[in-house]
Amino acid sequence: MPDNPQQGDFSDPTPDALGRLEERLDRASRAAERLIAEARGQGRSTAGRKPPPAGWQAPGSEGQGGPELELLAQLIQSVRELVPADLQRRLTEALRELLLALRALIEFYLERLERPEPAPTEMEDIPIS
Repeated sequence: MPDNPQQGDFSDPTPDALGRLEERLDRASRAAERLIAEARGQGRSTAGRKPPPAGWQAPGSEGQGGPELELLAQLIQSVRELVPADLQRRLTEALRELLLALRALIEFYLERLERPEPAPTEMEDIPIS
C-alpha cells in the first residue's frame, strides 16, 4: 500500500473532508431554515396591512438594501474599476449589439405569430395522356 497520497486509493475520501462537508451542509441548512422563518414571520406581520398607494411599494422599504446587496454592489464596482475604459466601451457596445439582435429576433417571431395563415390553395388533377 503506497504511503504517497498522490498515488493512493481515491475511492475512500478522508473522514476529515467528509466532516467539513457535513459541517458546511449543516450551516447551509440552518441558514436556509432561518431565512424561511424570517420570511414567514414577515409575511404574517404584513398580512393585515392594506396595500400601499402605489400598489407595489412596500412601506419603509426605501434605503433598505441589506448588507448582501451592498456587498454585491461594492464587488461589481471594484471589478468595474479593474477593467480598462477601452474594454468597458467595447463590452458595452457588444452588449448593445446583442440586445438589439435579441430584440429583432423577438420582433420577427411576434410578426410570424400575428400573421394569418395563408388560405390553402386549391389543386386540380390534370390527366396525363
